Amino acid sequence: MTDEFPTPRYSIVILNAPAERRTRSTLPIAQELRRRGHRITYVTTRDFAPRAVAAGVDVLVHESCPTYGLEVDTWACGGTADPVSVADTLDCAEDIHAALVDDIPDLVLYDASARITARLLTSRWNRPAVQILPSFAHGDMVVGGDEAPRAMPDADSAACVETLPARVRERLLRFLSPAGKAGISPRDFHTKPEPLSIVLLPPEFQADSDHFDGHVVFVGPCIPERTMAERWVPPATDRPIVFLTLDHTFTGDPQNFLHGCAAAFAEKPFHLVIAADGDPETLFPEGGQPSVVEVHENVPQAVVLRRAAAVVCHADPNNVIESLYFNTPLVLVPTSRWQRAVADRVTELGLGVQVAPEDADFAALADAVAAVVEDPDITRSVREFQRRVRRAGGARRAADEIECYLEWSYGP
Repeated sequence: MTDEFPTPRYSIVILNAPAERRTRSTLPIAQELRRRGHRITYVTTRDFAPRAVAAGVDVLVHESCPTYGLEVDTWACGGTADPVSVADTLDCAEDIHAALVDDIPDLVLYDASARITARLLTSRWNRPAVQILPSFAHGDMVVGGDEAPRAMPDADSAACVETLPARVRERLLRFLSPAGKAGISPRDFHTKPEPLSIVLLPPEFQADSDHFDGHVVFVGPCIPERTMAERWVPPATDRPIVFLTLDHTFTGDPQNFLHGCAAAFAEKPFHLVIAADGDPETLFPEGGQPSVVEVHENVPQAVVLRRAAAVVCHADPNNVIESLYFNTPLVLVPTSRWQRAVADRVTELGLGVQVAPEDADFAALADAVAAVVEDPDITRSVREFQRRVRRAGGARRAADEIECYLEWSYGP
């Protein structure tokens, strides 16, 4: 039996960071809402537009979508505002407004990193919003990425924008004035909680999740539907598969890094699958790539994780929770304060181990993987936690909560 939903119901615009990990998380929500009959407009850059089109939603392409860590204070209250950041954000907001002015959406759904553009639009349109948080919720603020949140000081909004060049200040006030919102507080753009926030973690992963009320909902990972284009042929071997995906900014020289990993893991009883930037054929001279090592510029992560005995990655919450969804233990190399918080929680729950960046040489990573794969306690903990991750609800639960909020916002 198929679910039947009345169409159309609500018009929703989705703002997201133009990044692989964020797109993977928000598109399943967009697709589920579209399946239920809502009209979805997904704002992204040209690079990610084809993915949104494949998900069956309308796409609004913008050349750049400014994103901000939660520590970034565009308005620089008490200091000098950044006119370039404010102008870039206004460029995006003005273009989106111009494209949708004749059909203003009922809801703005946005990733936390796109909050400033989203809140400019909701202020102008007088429309409700729902925020998507890819990591820990924290009091009346959130931790949506690698930057720590910072409380916004109470300050007069006029004083906060006074340091902007006149042309930028006039643009900002002109954009907000039609809605009578020219004097809103900078806190509204940075730390103000929304009536509904969707957290892409299972509640068990956040130690204090029971401290939050119904305004913060923990739905776990939103896993993309597999497409025919996402193909990967598993090796014809009984060796455990290890998936290694580390950011190139950490690995440095890709060729030396890959050669070192290949040599270290070739000494272990593993088959190593590496996701790396650059053409894999140029990273190894002809005949120089070990048979137990694969290097891919693009590989379907979810497909590999289904088969992997372990994954080596940074402690990005998207990668971590998706790996646990597929029952894959973790070897984490955290490279920021909030990645360390995620890695600490993984080790606290017995779901993997972490290796400090300064200690993460090739041999150390291979030894850490061997320890994780051979540890029965980690294997058992990951299997048990997988059930919790899947019970959180994912994209369907997120869509349920968004629909309830829309009915509350527009109901009689």
